[in-house]
Amino acid sequence: MVPAREYSGGVSDLPCFPQCLDWIMENQNPDGSWGLDPGHPFLVRDSLSCTLACVLALRKWDVGQQLVQNGMDFIASNGWAAKSKDQFSPVGFDIIFPAMIEYAKELNLTLHLNPTLLDSLVHIQDSEIRRKRNQDYALEGLGKSCDWKGVISEHQKSNGSLFNSPATTAAALIHCRDEKCFEYLISVLDANCNGWVPTIYPMDIYNRLCVVDTLERLGVNRCFEFELRSILDEIYGRWLKKEDEIFSDITCHAMAFRLLRVKGYGVSSDEFAEFVDQEHFFDTVSIQYSGVSTVLELYRASQARICEEGILEKIHAWTSAFLKQQLLHQTILDKRLQKQVDYDLKNFYGTLDQFGIRRSIELYDARDFQILKTACRCPTVHNDDFILFSVQNFRISQSRYQEELQQMERWYVECRLDRLNQGRKILQISYILTAAVIVGPELSLARISYAQVVVLISCLDDFFDLYGSKEEALRIIELVSNWNVHPETSYCSQEVEILFAALYNTVNELAKMAYDTQGYYVEHDLVSMWLELLASFTREKDSWSENINYVSTLDEYLSFAWKSVGCKLCVFTSVHFLGIKISEDIFTSTEFTSLCEHSSLVCRLLNDLKTFKKEHEEGVLNSVSVQTVEGGISEEEAILKVEEIIEYNRRKVLQMVYKRKGSIIPIECKELFWKTCKIAHCLYSHQGGDEFSSPIDIANDINGLISEPL
Repeated sequence: MVPAREYSGGVSDLPCFPQCLDWIMENQNPDGSWGLDPGHPFLVRDSLSCTLACVLALRKWDVGQQLVQNGMDFIASNGWAAKSKDQFSPVGFDIIFPAMIEYAKELNLTLHLNPTLLDSLVHIQDSEIRRKRNQDYALEGLGKSCDWKGVISEHQKSNGSLFNSPATTAAALIHCRDEKCFEYLISVLDANCNGWVPTIYPMDIYNRLCVVDTLERLGVNRCFEFELRSILDEIYGRWLKKEDEIFSDITCHAMAFRLLRVKGYGVSSDEFAEFVDQEHFFDTVSIQYSGVSTVLELYRASQARICEEGILEKIHAWTSAFLKQQLLHQTILDKRLQKQVDYDLKNFYGTLDQFGIRRSIELYDARDFQILKTACRCPTVHNDDFILFSVQNFRISQSRYQEELQQMERWYVECRLDRLNQGRKILQISYILTAAVIVGPELSLARISYAQVVVLISCLDDFFDLYGSKEEALRIIELVSNWNVHPETSYCSQEVEILFAALYNTVNELAKMAYDTQGYYVEHDLVSMWLELLASFTREKDSWSENINYVSTLDEYLSFAWKSVGCKLCVFTSVHFLGIKISEDIFTSTEFTSLCEHSSLVCRLLNDLKTFKKEHEEGVLNSVSVQTVEGGISEEEAILKVEEIIEYNRRKVLQMVYKRKGSIIPIECKELFWKTCKIAHCLYSHQGGDEFSSPIDIANDINGLISEPL
């Protein structure tokens, strides 16, 4: 639409960018439209907008008369979509489309649209313009009435564009000559030499972030670790330079923050300060950032908050509430986006890696698109290769998991744990939850050892809590205390013999394998940790059933309760099999101890919130019960206090996991602590009951990981 540069007073018979006109003439769809995916049931409105824009360009330069007629026929047949509530709407459509209709009249084009529809569109446009907010991205819809010189003076970016929008920049160039606008449009065409123009330029950083995010969600990022790290290194450098391409695009900014932070780059949340208030956000941001996709990215960024980040806490509060309302009122037309919002809101921290990967694969569509001023698709993000590769990778993993589960079942029988007639049957779920977070074909031993520890902890916990006598419990502790001295005649029951033998043989075998892998002995450390765990079981039981005042405060309970959840044992046992060399020194460091305590408290207290009523009946101490005993505080107040402690410790764990500089613990080890917390969130953060004892909400995820074909 821009006249040639030789124009005088804005009038010329030649287009400034003839290659764009050529592209229009060569790319009309068979139905007479222009735009992405002709015939898509939800993109008819987008096709209307694209088609009218192309028809106007052809008419202005008096070429392609038959193409113009085909386009007008399409518009006449599909005008209904301009007001349909079931259509995806291009950003700024309510301002830009009526303006194009008005320009068609100036070109003596008669659009056969219903007069009532036309009046309605003009009324909506007038209403939008009178609001005088969030219109920057659609200024081309104002035409001659816009103060283009003022807009250029106030909003022109260093690259010469207005809002990184070729369309808005071209509109400015039509109405007033500006060398920087022209140079920007030339740069856009140079980058897309076949004549088509993207709706936003540049989008290099955003597209590359989407590649990183997509490959992680599809579970194949391990195959491109060097390439993805190189991308993030470069983007971090541009973050430090505060490049406009990152910070002027809210969606890009939020995604960059999240991906950089979780990978250990030092990024601050201070730049999000202007987004802490929902009303202010929607009153001030440009319209392309007011949709669900941008709010979802802000919500995800807020979940990467660490301690004392009030900005992200406020953003989390309003974004989560806003997204819940969108689901409640069913306003998200894109069903895949709707499902993704639902997944993220339900249990953000409890979405285990492989569970999330399967969901992402099922939601992924190589034909997916983004709605801006037009529908657009980035082939580096949405393509058939990604989905084919990720499906194949998941199927290979699924086959491996089936083999490892059989190996776990053989171990269970060899240990005679199947002869324990009481207690929970948790072999399968223990392994599946482990496999869902310890991902990679080379980590088979890490998965199996972790799952074996979970099974043993659960069997012993049930024995101590539910059906074993105090004498039997103390006998097991005595046997562990005298690890290598246990004559067969000393067992006081068959259950004690089975449990101790399973523990003894498994620990010794794992200790030997750890020595073969790391070159140092861990048997003594493992035995000490098991002894500590069993002692905490006894203390919980004794302090409730014999002397209710033995533990009188929540702080006193927390001082030992974190040891009874077994988080430290699970991580310490399996961390030796993560494929990295680990120094013995880290296990005695303050950092390791702190990670143990904070992550264990998260797990312990999540369990407490879900099981406190049952444990009260069983005579087991709990963080809720210890606050309410003898009329201390109400149950609701006690639960709120526990939730606050969980939140604090979760932030501390994330803070330590994200920290790279000054940390002596390998990232693989720190991430295993966090993944253990995620398992606890998965099991105990649902609205229902204890998912470990009786999986209901995660039953589909369990089947999807092991047995259900993809």
